[in-house]
Amino acid sequence: MKCKICNKDVQDSGFCYLHLIAYKNIVDKFDVWKKASDIFWSDYLIEVQKNSLTGEWAKEVVKHLIEEGNQNVR
Repeated sequence: MKCKICNKDVQDSGFCYLHLIAYKNIVDKFDVWKKASDIFWSDYLIEVQKNSLTGEWAKEVVKHLIEEGNQNVR
């Protein structure tokens, strides 16, 4: 099976190792953002995507989640 984003071998959740780490970080950090600003998952994804400090792997994961309609994961 290949990564949903880059076609490397899948580790878990349909992502390769590096995209999986980025995905887990995005999900974990959402709890922090939610407590601080009461933000919705879909709005959080947009903010992460716009943030200039967001890494390339994370931006690719966010783009994939938005394009695939997985904005309501949380």
